[in-house]
Amino acid sequence: MIGEVIESKTSEFVVEARQYDMVPCYGSFVKVIDGDRIVYGIVSGAYTGSIDNNTRAKAFFKSIEELKREQPQIFSLLRTEFNCVVAGYSQKGIFNPYYPPAHPRLHLSVEKASDDEIIKATEGFGYLSKTINYQAGDSDELTAAALRNAAFLRDKPREYVVSAGRELLKMLSYDTGRLKNIIDRVGMR
Repeated sequence: MIGEVIESKTSEFVVEARQYDMVPCYGSFVKVIDGDRIVYGIVSGAYTGSIDNNTRAKAFFKSIEELKREQPQIFSLLRTEFNCVVAGYSQKGIFNPYYPPAHPRLHLSVEKASDDEIIKATEGFGYLSKTINYQAGDSDELTAAALRNAAFLRDKPREYVVSAGRELLKMLSYDTGRLKNIIDRVGMR
């Protein structure tokens, strides 16, 4: 378990990380098991700060090692939250690249999705429509990160990115400049 759902909507959910310094990578895939349904999300941002919303963390101007040695209690006063865009869900072994019938319930545990689960969830390119239309952040950056994470799990990552690029071009209404920007960020050379 890497975290727990603390806020949930049809299209996204917020997770409080189990440890303030253990956050899944931007654009990585996570899952929430909700009964017989597994909801998959793509990490779309993170925030670390004080557990008290009225107080900010204070700078001590020391290394992390010094702080852990001299004032270990301050780390118990921090918390990290990360947001996830819903990429789809799996039920009875079938992945559905659209929103589940109900959003994930609060207080369910969140885990990293396995490589096999990610490959299955990204066989089609429906997840890219969720990232490219993401309103709360840089949708192009999120799309590139999710695509990069999906591509590098494949035997032929470059071919996967080319196929994804064809689909993205349609989703972007043939905006080749924007597509080039996204593909450049994927980092395939």
